[in-house]
This record gives sequence, C-alpha cells and structure tokens, in this order.
Amino acid sequence: MDTAPPGLLIVVPARAGSKGLPRKNLLRLGGMPLLAWTARAIETAGLDARAILSTEDAEIAEVGRAAGLETPFVRPSSLARDETPMADVVEHAVSWMEREGGYPVSAIMLLQPTSPFRRACRLREAVTMLAEPGTDAVIGVDTIFRSPSLLFREDAAGILQPLGPWEGRLLRQDIPPLLTPNGTIYLTSRDSFRRTRRLFPERLRGLSTSRVEAIDIDTPEDWELATAVVAAGLVKP
Repeated sequence: MDTAPPGLLIVVPARAGSKGLPRKNLLRLGGMPLLAWTARAIETAGLDARAILSTEDAEIAEVGRAAGLETPFVRPSSLARDETPMADVVEHAVSWMEREGGYPVSAIMLLQPTSPFRRACRLREAVTMLAEPGTDAVIGVDTIFRSPSLLFREDAAGILQPLGPWEGRLLRQDIPPLLTPNGTIYLTSRDSFRRTRRLFPERLRGLSTSRVEAIDIDTPEDWELATAVVAAGLVKP
C-alpha cells in the first residue's frame, strides 16, 4: 500500500440535483454508475486514507456504499444547492470527521465523480507532490500552449481584447505553457484549508493529466463524449 499523509481524508461530493444532466452521479457509464468510477480509482490507488461520500440523497448513498465508499453522515440539504460553494461542502465533511468521527485530518483530497477517467496513479502522484517542501496544495491541470497575446477577454462592445501584448509569430514549442485547473483532483493540507478555505491557495503545484482524464461530465454533450471514449476502448470500465 502506498504511503499517504497520516489522516488523509478523501471526499467524494455527489448531490442529487443537477440541471445539466439530471441525477448524473447514478447514470451508468460502461455498465457502472458514474460514481463507481471514482470509487474504483480510490480503491486501486491503495492509499492509506478514509474515503467518504458527501451526499444528501439516500439512493446515491446506497450506490456509494456498494462501490466501497463510507457514508458516515447525510449532507444537510442547505449544502446541496446549486450555489453552494464546494469549500463549504469540504469544511462540513472534514469538521464532521474530526468532531464526530474522531479522525484527525491532516490532508484533504477532493475527487468529483464528474471526472471518471482520472487514473489511480494520479492520486498517488498528488500525495507525493504535496509532501514536497513549500507545498500547500496540488490540483489537476490542463496544459495550454498559447501566448497571452492569443488569449482574449471580450469587452463590453463584444470586441476581443488580448491578455498580453502581441509578441510576434511564436512557434508552439517556443511558448511557455500555461496551466489551468481541470477538476480531476484537488489535494490540500488541512492547515492550509483551515487558514484559507481555498482548494487552490498560493503555494500550489499542478499535476498534469491527459485530455481523456480531464473530461468533465456536466452536460448531455459531455455524457456523449464520455460514452464515446468508453466505446472506443480508450478507457476500460
């Protein structure tokens, strides 16, 4: 079993409400409930950690337990709204485990079921990165090979404004890559989260993943893409 910080808590948030794709956490992808993909990655990673499901829904809780996740509490409905910040969901889970579960948390890993294709090795890699000196948190990232002069914001008139000055013609291999969160994994120390209530504080490291791993299911179009990935054999259920 791979090493992990003493008191590593893995939180899997799965509420019932979803406007883009109703009850998506229970939809079957490659013959398994979407939620079970994340549970399987946790089991395969073999980390010394507690893995809990945070949900307000009895059916989701039952599916989570069958997949190997703990369901020590029912998430309050006030923390299961569309506008609920994820930091509030994480704080509730961590505080409950420390107060009611007697589990002293030293690090928090948030794994959203909507990223079913993350590889188990990424969980282990993130734990290793968090142990590096000066690191408060690790997040999964996509790499963007674009100069700021080729990234834009739209102004009030609908005209695109570059984020940086024009740098002339740049070859892809000459552009320093930019990194952006892709939602596959969030890992932070308990101390950092206590201070900042942020999943990506200042002293942050990025864990690059493949484009397939970074697929985030939120809409019917995302679901069609995910099912096509499974049908093509790019990942195995």
